[in-house]
Amino acid sequence: MASLRFARLLVLLLSLSLPLATQAALHNFIDDIPSDAKYDYVIVGGGIAGSVLASRLSESEKWKVLLLEAGPSDTTNDKIPIPFENGRLFGSEVDWNYTSTPQPGAFNRTIPMIRGKVLGGSSSLNHMTWNRASNDYWDNFGRLVDDPGWSWSGVERYYDKVQRLVFPPDEHDDSKEVIPSAHGRGPVQISTTGFHTNIDQRVLNSTRDGSRYSFNPDSNAGDMVGIAWLQSSITSRGERSSASTAYLHSSVLHRKNLDVVVNARAVKLSSSQNNANRSDGSRKIRIDTVEITNTPDSPRRKITAAKEIILSSGAFNTPHLLLLSGIGSQADLANPSLNIPVLVNSPGVGKHLADHPLLPNYWLVADNNTFDDVTRYPDVEERWIKEWQKERKGIMVMPHAGNTLGFFRHPEGFRGGEDPSSGKRSGNTEMIYLNGWAEFGQPVPRTGNYLTILTSVVSVTSLGQVTLRSSNPFDPPVINPNIFSTPYDIDSMVQVMKDAEDLLNFNATDSPWKDYIISKLNPFTTDAERADYARNNSVSISHGSGTVRMGSQHDHEAPVDSSLRVKGVKGLRVVDASVFPKIPECHPQAVVYVIAEKAADLIKEDHKE
Repeated sequence: MASLRFARLLVLLLSLSLPLATQAALHNFIDDIPSDAKYDYVIVGGGIAGSVLASRLSESEKWKVLLLEAGPSDTTNDKIPIPFENGRLFGSEVDWNYTSTPQPGAFNRTIPMIRGKVLGGSSSLNHMTWNRASNDYWDNFGRLVDDPGWSWSGVERYYDKVQRLVFPPDEHDDSKEVIPSAHGRGPVQISTTGFHTNIDQRVLNSTRDGSRYSFNPDSNAGDMVGIAWLQSSITSRGERSSASTAYLHSSVLHRKNLDVVVNARAVKLSSSQNNANRSDGSRKIRIDTVEITNTPDSPRRKITAAKEIILSSGAFNTPHLLLLSGIGSQADLANPSLNIPVLVNSPGVGKHLADHPLLPNYWLVADNNTFDDVTRYPDVEERWIKEWQKERKGIMVMPHAGNTLGFFRHPEGFRGGEDPSSGKRSGNTEMIYLNGWAEFGQPVPRTGNYLTILTSVVSVTSLGQVTLRSSNPFDPPVINPNIFSTPYDIDSMVQVMKDAEDLLNFNATDSPWKDYIISKLNPFTTDAERADYARNNSVSISHGSGTVRMGSQHDHEAPVDSSLRVKGVKGLRVVDASVFPKIPECHPQAVVYVIAEKAADLIKEDHKE
């Protein structure tokens, strides 16, 4: 244990010795950079992938790099660094505030589709849950794109390059909560909880070796199945570790060959060459120009990239920009209401949208130490925030997603053995255990103390799409995740709801929940009742992906190849969650980091760096 603590301390000291950013390369508007500025790479989107690429590509002093972010700097909102406060960011000025179409599988409800509109992207406002996906997921990834370089053996070194395990904020002994050898030495800091709650040990005492509810010593060691301590992108100081803090503010913004511009919205891609209107397949079109503005009434400016434009705007905005630029289904773009000239007929753009449905399940408990009063009373919340500001201690250092989670395989015989997951080391469903009322469309009641189990279907089969609302780039995209559109998905949610009830089993004599749980809210007697509750109350967990899917050269429905280049054009690449050939059976932020690190090497190799 002593040697482990020394090793982690050494990594921390090395990170503190990095040069501090001068902020010289951070600009608030596109007009803040000279009109004659020239760039080798223009990266559209300052989220996870964009931050990684800006950092890695600007390592070469001979390349000039521009990173564009539509939202503000993450330094403008004082709640972003506070882990427990992430829910306060949803629906704010750092959220795109997108909403789904009415969902037939959810009784025609519309659902918030949360996405970060801020430097760091969704890593600046998500729940910080850290899953790198199972080895089976990555091996299946390699098979789906017909490129073994995307299998686990091909990406493992990039995962090590992304993250490092640090002390929890309260410096407790975490040696039984993680497997240190499964972690690397990268800039994103990962830790287990720095504030324990009264349910943590009860959850662990509910595990049963050899059963579907077994204990997993580290869900980031290749096999995700079982109940584990939740790992989060939270620093040893109890602050959010985002793509922006880890890859930009920490040591990169001082570079003279990198410009980062916030409040800069890309509205169109084009070619500066005469072949811009050719779409007959006789030769590839070179896309080298991005049109940028801030508001619908602001002047527009064109920036040209000598080598590549890289789209890292996420699963909603990347296909939106491609479609606005004439890269998409010829049949859809030819619609008279759009009338967008087709540059490349790529019918897969915007299709194959996958997301994980999330459902809060509530129990009334005999515990006065839940976090309900923190969310219920602003003065209580403010007291905890002041403690965090002073000492970086207390409840604000924990994620508002709980301290423990579990991924589960379906029981024998479920739907005739149907299993759309990547393999036996991936789950079909998930539970997250929270010591209080989780506010997902349902405000905390005025009285009472609660336990929430968030249930989710992670091996989903429902697929939706992202389409254009109009040819106006400031009209939001039409987002249809199509949740619960297959019998498998709703049956899976019903199964994990029953699993949550079975795991607690608070009426059993030897249950760790006996005398803790008073009653279940919304008790069910039939699966039909559970299904109705799920359709009425499920939301998106904000894991949208797959809308510009990666595939082999022979997969004509896949818009990008296994090197992340957009098929049919030159000079354009996509690096973000939209390229997933299959949605990960987990929380995907770490997967995006890995893809971005590998993409940086692919780009350097293509341009012989």
